[in-house]
Amino acid sequence: MQVVIDGLNWISGLGPMCMMPIIMFVIGVCLRQKMGVLLRSCLMTGVGFAGVNMTINFFIAQVAPAVQMMVQRWGLHTDIMDVGWPARAAATWSFPMAAVIVFLVLAVNVIMLAVKATNCVMVDFWSYNHFIFTAALVWYASNSIPVAMVAGVLDAAITFKLADWTQPICEEAFGLPGVSFPTSNSICWAPLACLLNKIYDRIPGLNRLNADPESIQKRFGVLGEPMAVGTVIGLLIAILAGEPVDKCLIVAMSTATAMVITPKMMQILMEGLLPFADGVKEVLNKRFEGNKFHIGIDAALTIANPSCIAVGILMVPTTIILAMALPGNRLLPLSDIAYIGMWLAAWPVAFGKGNLVRAYLSTVIFTVMLLLIATAMAGAHTQLAITGGFQMGSGMELVSTEDAGTHLISYIMSLIGRLIGNVF
Repeated sequence: MQVVIDGLNWISGLGPMCMMPIIMFVIGVCLRQKMGVLLRSCLMTGVGFAGVNMTINFFIAQVAPAVQMMVQRWGLHTDIMDVGWPARAAATWSFPMAAVIVFLVLAVNVIMLAVKATNCVMVDFWSYNHFIFTAALVWYASNSIPVAMVAGVLDAAITFKLADWTQPICEEAFGLPGVSFPTSNSICWAPLACLLNKIYDRIPGLNRLNADPESIQKRFGVLGEPMAVGTVIGLLIAILAGEPVDKCLIVAMSTATAMVITPKMMQILMEGLLPFADGVKEVLNKRFEGNKFHIGIDAALTIANPSCIAVGILMVPTTIILAMALPGNRLLPLSDIAYIGMWLAAWPVAFGKGNLVRAYLSTVIFTVMLLLIATAMAGAHTQLAITGGFQMGSGMELVSTEDAGTHLISYIMSLIGRLIGNVF
């Protein structure tokens, strides 16, 4: 079993720019895709992933110091440290039942495909860590391995069904035909995003406000273009952090760069991914008539959407304000703050057809929930982190992450697990 865990950790440690081409190549060979087309798709997808990651990491590297200055300047102090999603993911893969959950989820996906309970072909093995995280939380809550395994599998089944439901919306909003995003800590927010969008449709004024990037650019000209919007938002963040003029200019231009280049990197990724997805669907649909398969990949690709980027950047100062003012919050948002708003904005953007105002309002609501969930998860999260080898720093008693707070299904199941543990 440890060999399997080590193998999964090795593959996931390569990052998506290597992991996804390897997975695509293995699947393509098994489905007898043309070797030339397959190799080009694999390599181009890896290049696209690398480009998206380089751009986002560049943005985070430039903005993170300003965020830290903002936290210090505004005197934000809490007793739960945000250690970042990599620490959460590493601890998750160290969970003793990780390999078992992986094989169970694989089996569930195959069975659901066979009985036509889903059309989602989940090829993003890295994202299996979210199902493992659910199982780990439930195990700490219930102290029952069977209950934990059921929770991990149930999380996967719910995620695959949500992927089926959102696939047409995903295709329209993000321009990826035949692709879905069955990443449980992202897609779990889709039903709430849909509900809030319907509520906005009934609010006078808001229901008639066109605030998608195209409408904004048409109305404001060059000032409405993504690079101009990014410049203004980046400048605002730096000013709120009290940065000197040179740093303000660097943050502003870095933000503008992310707004412009990330979608272009996404186009490169699509150039590689779509021929592969089309080939897989064609083969599967011939062998299993009546199904309309879609390929499940990491929801991180949603952050390449211009509206997601804009809302996510706006959420940087907003999240700090919420962390200061929200009763019951004990998390100091820091490590994940530069990107988590983009992640949360994906489904509000999709259901709102890119409307920035609607997406921002929904993401604020989601962030309030996220902070409270991350705070509530801190005990189990800390145990999981220590078990995974995380070294608690001086004065640190509890750790959590904004990323953990996005796991809405996991949190609900941990509450159910605690109830089961108390009863039995």
